[in-house]
Amino acid sequence: MQQILVIGATGTQGAPVARQLLAAGYTVRVLARVPEKAQDLTQIGAQVVQGDLSDPASLDAALHQMDGLFFLVPFSAPPSEALQYGMNVIEAATRANLQLIVWNPTGDIPDEPTGNPAVDVRLTLLNQLDASHLPYIALQPTGYMENFLGPWTRPEVVTQNTFAYPLPNTVQFQLIATEDVASFVVSAFAHPHIAPRTIKLAGPERLNIEGIATRFSQGLGRPIEFRSMPPREFGDKLEAVLPGAGDMTAQVYEGAYLFPERFSTNVDVQAALSLLPVKLTSLEEWVRQHAAQFSPEKVVLSGS
Repeated sequence: MQQILVIGATGTQGAPVARQLLAAGYTVRVLARVPEKAQDLTQIGAQVVQGDLSDPASLDAALHQMDGLFFLVPFSAPPSEALQYGMNVIEAATRANLQLIVWNPTGDIPDEPTGNPAVDVRLTLLNQLDASHLPYIALQPTGYMENFLGPWTRPEVVTQNTFAYPLPNTVQFQLIATEDVASFVVSAFAHPHIAPRTIKLAGPERLNIEGIATRFSQGLGRPIEFRSMPPREFGDKLEAVLPGAGDMTAQVYEGAYLFPERFSTNVDVQAALSLLPVKLTSLEEWVRQHAAQFSPEKVVLSGS
């Protein structure tokens, strides 16, 4: 298996996948609605084709002569659109008779419907993958460390030395870097024999808000306090960046304050590593890698 189509490569989750697949020696084709947005990938060897998840014909053309497929459907998309996009991709992959599909559902796939359409889409798409009879590996990541670079968290770290996030301190959860998820994707394509399978992914640590603030303190070399941000405040900040996503996301996080035990994660990281061996990044290491983006001097210079 050498030729892989990557869907979502112009986003923060998909771009590392395309880069790492290229670095591993795969031939990578990228589907993009606006090919110009993938110029950086073209420069390192990717073939970029124009297409849209709402256009089955463009998916068929993009999958022509491909061996494998990586795809994700953005969590921020309206549930009805996300479902249709995912169904279109799976149906096109079935017509192409691919050797392997690697899917990132951008979160946990529930065992049964939850009543939250944005989450239940994942279960519907998993059932569709099963029905396709194609080999697949579904990688279910926990929260991304990169979420902390958003305007709901980063500004307070920079200006107030405070880590703010919409979870109570009683929630214990595991974070993973997007580069590490990409490493799992590359490893999945190197281990197609384990399909069909769903695998839960997480980083190497289980932390609460206070513990995360401690890792920020260690990584930045200055004291960082923590603040449990009200979910509605978080939703308002998200809405300014992703219109239409704020209210839905706020409702999800409100559940963490009502049922913190349900939002705590306890992923068996070693189980994932035994199937797909990769090197994981600690939160402190990730903070050090991104220290410039949490620097007060950078904000003053950039005016952001």
